[in-house]
Amino acid sequence: MPQLLNGKNALITGAAGGIGLAIAKKFLYHGANVMLTDINARNGEAALSELQAQYPQKVSYKQLDISDESDVKACFDAFQSEYGPLDILVNNAAIAVAYEVKNFPLDAWRKVFRVNMEGTFLCSQQALRAMIQNNTKGVILNVAAASAFDTIPMQAAYSASKSAILTFARVLALEASAYGIRVNSIAPGATESDMSAKTFMAVAGLEESVIQKNPLGRLGTPDDQANAALFLCSDMASYITGEYLVVSGGGFFNA
Repeated sequence: MPQLLNGKNALITGAAGGIGLAIAKKFLYHGANVMLTDINARNGEAALSELQAQYPQKVSYKQLDISDESDVKACFDAFQSEYGPLDILVNNAAIAVAYEVKNFPLDAWRKVFRVNMEGTFLCSQQALRAMIQNNTKGVILNVAAASAFDTIPMQAAYSASKSAILTFARVLALEASAYGIRVNSIAPGATESDMSAKTFMAVAGLEESVIQKNPLGRLGTPDDQANAALFLCSDMASYITGEYLVVSGGGFFNA
């Protein structure tokens, strides 16, 4: 099988588990060198050990709080020193909390936006600067969510932040196109993960309802999302920028 990312250098946020880890595995399988980043050091180190045992390419882990500007800059500087020019950034790290709007604490609302939206902005800014400096025609991929197009009970902040990411990505794609840099997003539907499990626990009957309404009759898997990420980050998508791909098993036909 051809390696679609052979020799590419990729940084993935939120890569200690779930969709982020699945993307890391897919990229490594297709020949990329990968830096895993995640705020959870225990899970990050465990993921690193797993990947080092499976793949011969360069793979490392760095703890990263994407909502901390100085931490983000230090991480990208470390990537440049360790890997060389950055070819691919995947903005995957995110958080969600479950509250009805009438009871939503302002601090919790701000934290969701600080991590999901501001973190995506900070990492994208550093990636864009690095790619321009190195004259790299790279790729920035955002992991948004299909819930940006539909309503999910008790997820106002999460859905709103993911919608903001999609709009941000389109503007960034316009600005980055002058340098040959592509920017796209995937919008996963309900996918098997720790985050979705917590959401399903918070909203009675939600998981059953989602599966029942899905044309394919199941939740997505992290690997389903990783396949979409691979496509958009590879040269197979060389004429695609400023777009989003909904990966929901047909659950969002009108997105």
